[in-house]
Amino acid sequence: MILLTGSTGFLGRHLVDELLGTGHELRVLVRNASERDLPWRAAVEVVDGDIMDIMSLEKAMEGVEAVVHAAAYVSFWKKYKDRVKEINVQGTANIVDVALEMEHPPKIVHVSSIAAIGRTKEGKSTENTAWVLADAASTYARSKREAEYQIHRGIAEGLDACMVNPGLILGPTHDWEQGTGKIFSQVYKGLPVYKKGAVGMVGVKDVARACRTLVEQDVKAGERYILVEDNWTYYEFLSEVARLLGKKAPSIRIPRAVAVLGAWFNETIGNIRGVEPGVTVESMRSSNKLDTYDGSKITTLGFEYTPIKKVLEETAKALLDSKTL
Repeated sequence: MILLTGSTGFLGRHLVDELLGTGHELRVLVRNASERDLPWRAAVEVVDGDIMDIMSLEKAMEGVEAVVHAAAYVSFWKKYKDRVKEINVQGTANIVDVALEMEHPPKIVHVSSIAAIGRTKEGKSTENTAWVLADAASTYARSKREAEYQIHRGIAEGLDACMVNPGLILGPTHDWEQGTGKIFSQVYKGLPVYKKGAVGMVGVKDVARACRTLVEQDVKAGERYILVEDNWTYYEFLSEVARLLGKKAPSIRIPRAVAVLGAWFNETIGNIRGVEPGVTVESMRSSNKLDTYDGSKITTLGFEYTPIKKVLEETAKALLDSKTL
């Protein structure tokens, strides 16, 4: 039996499909489960609760052989910085604490982020690139790194755990106004501008398959795997998405100072209205860098990536199909 946290999110839905599709028994931890639309409810065991509730977490982890921890809070709005830290760090700590109290602790596969990977000015960052606080351009990045420290604490006390660090996760979604699906939606509506920077990308189905691979294979505790199929500039990425959607490629590059100023204005308006802004100063600074990442380590386990061009094609087709419904 495998426990999955974060099952209702973009990645989580694909993890459910991957794990069920490969014959695993699956238990999911879901907040307000009776009120949620869970299309796979009949195929899994549902426990109502969340990672911040120790009692429900103990119930959910009872008797499981592995935990895929994909639950996280993603926000670059300063208003939510405490929530980001609490859920990402303390939530992970809770899983570690419960596991350590179990007679037979489960294996833990923790979904981290390339935000928690060190940066290098030369070449591509790898799993071994040194990380310093200055590398963290956001509260989210720091929270994901601190969550990894919790995983390492558990390993030091005897847990079997490993991590994946996905780049920008792309793929078909049920909600084109949230997450990375919103990028495709914005290009579809018309996006004439782009920003300087590079982005490491990976397909959502590949991330789900990588997590399943690590559940099934015997890997050394503490191993981490960057999940990035390829690195493109934002111009290359948005231009290809525009081509696939039959739209014009962006032609105006926004200078970094202007982009940050625009993000500040957007965030200020959000603060006044009490509505989370789509772009914040932290998110803009995080994405305005030319960092690239080497995701080849996981291929040593026999893993093969889906080419990012194919992922973009499938995602664009899914969006276009949704417009014809």
